[in-house]
Amino acid sequence: MKRLIKASLLAALVAAPAMADEAFGGIGVTIYQIRNGVKVAEVIPNTPAADTKIQAGDVIIAVDGVSLKGQNIEFSKEQLRGQVNKPLEVTFVSGADTMSTVIRRAQITVKDLESEGVEAWYGDKTEFNAQELETYASAKSEKQLVAVLKHGQRVSEGTVNAAGLNGIYIEKADEFAPKAPSQNVAKVSSATLKGFSRKAVSFELKSAGPAIITIMNADGEQVATLRADNAQAGFNTLGWNSENVPSGRYMVTIEHNGTFSGKNAVLK
Repeated sequence: MKRLIKASLLAALVAAPAMADEAFGGIGVTIYQIRNGVKVAEVIPNTPAADTKIQAGDVIIAVDGVSLKGQNIEFSKEQLRGQVNKPLEVTFVSGADTMSTVIRRAQITVKDLESEGVEAWYGDKTEFNAQELETYASAKSEKQLVAVLKHGQRVSEGTVNAAGLNGIYIEKADEFAPKAPSQNVAKVSSATLKGFSRKAVSFELKSAGPAIITIMNADGEQVATLRADNAQAGFNTLGWNSENVPSGRYMVTIEHNGTFSGKNAVLK
């Protein structure tokens, strides 16, 4: 049963069938649908999700405030996938804690590995180490190979036959805008956005300390950065100049005392 679930979730989210290549903006997790959301089966190394503390066994319950409870796998995929480099807020349950983190999607490509080329490079070897394959395939591609799939399941160690392989590729990290600091994103946020208008940004802090507010548009571009060096515990307000900022949907992130939170807000 576990093997069937694993194969189905890889085919549904990451591993697209071997008959065709697939490219999409994603965060780098394999999932399957459960009643309360989607359960993380694996976090693919060197992807945006791997830079957070999201781990196998966690349950993603909402994306950008949209609940995944009671939905199907196709709906959940649509929420997690999207425009490359665009930030999204992922709310997840890990153990007894409910946390949120802001992640930028990366370009992820799933494609067949050419068995003939792999076998030619390895000579007479019919089996080889998965790590060796990743090194070889990455060198042959503009993208970095971060995982090898065999019959829809990730090969993480040991050896694998050259036939019937797929690879999960990701664009090199330096081609993307900086991500949120990985040491911050997994902590329970100590800041909450309370208001967002053309004149001010209001937020509530659990404790005193510097707060940095970043406002990004739907394309992931930074519109403004506000700083409160002496923010106090409780309700705080910072004024800002939005004269040249168009109306629309924005991501407002708050960095405070080692935590990092984000929330979508509409500017009218």
